[in-house]
Amino acid sequence: MKLKVVSYKACPFVQRVLIVLQHKKIEHEIEYIDLAEPPGWFLDMSPLKKVPILIVGEDVVFESSVINEYLEETYDNKMHPESAILKAQNRSWIELGSNVSMCTLRLTLLQNKDEFLSAILELHDYFDQIEKALLSAPFFNGNQLSLVDATYAPAFQRLDFIEQIYGSIYDQKRHKRIVNWKKNLLDLEALKKSSVPDLKSIYYELLWTRQGYISNFLDERKYGSRKEQSTY
Repeated sequence: MKLKVVSYKACPFVQRVLIVLQHKKIEHEIEYIDLAEPPGWFLDMSPLKKVPILIVGEDVVFESSVINEYLEETYDNKMHPESAILKAQNRSWIELGSNVSMCTLRLTLLQNKDEFLSAILELHDYFDQIEKALLSAPFFNGNQLSLVDATYAPAFQRLDFIEQIYGSIYDQKRHKRIVNWKKNLLDLEALKKSSVPDLKSIYYELLWTRQGYISNFLDERKYGSRKEQSTY
């Protein structure tokens, strides 16, 4: 049965699912929607009115971590460790990964420098905890790509986009393992295939539209007068 993922092009939570689909080599379709004007059929299917949703025949699964658990249970090329305790610990780090993703999102929305820098410090607090857990390489559990890796990779990708216009986000000395892990994840073929080709341009357009502090580092000549932009 062919699967369909309903997506918004810039959504990091959709990418979590697409990384797993790519890694497991599962055939699937993607349908992109405009979240500003979502179609009625999507609103009927998605209780939270958010992407991703996974359509499996006549059934629907929502929330990226739940979708990935379904894919893990249903298809080969397992990404969870076999040990029950390690599997539970991986799920715990996946939960923290959602905090990292939301903090990354706030970096695009916060309106002033102090709030922006405070969010970076919050990220560093999360990184302190993750750094202690990263005992293996190249991935979270060692050589095997995991659902934890699929969870963090899209956030690292967006932080990389932010770094390209703002400067370093990471503390290179304090978070050496995270920096190495991040580099390995950004090189993943599954991550590259999970992204639309023009993702970086779409992301920067989104930053400009949101008019947060980070938009000050974009080229105004390219995006137009700040006063002409709306926010959402």
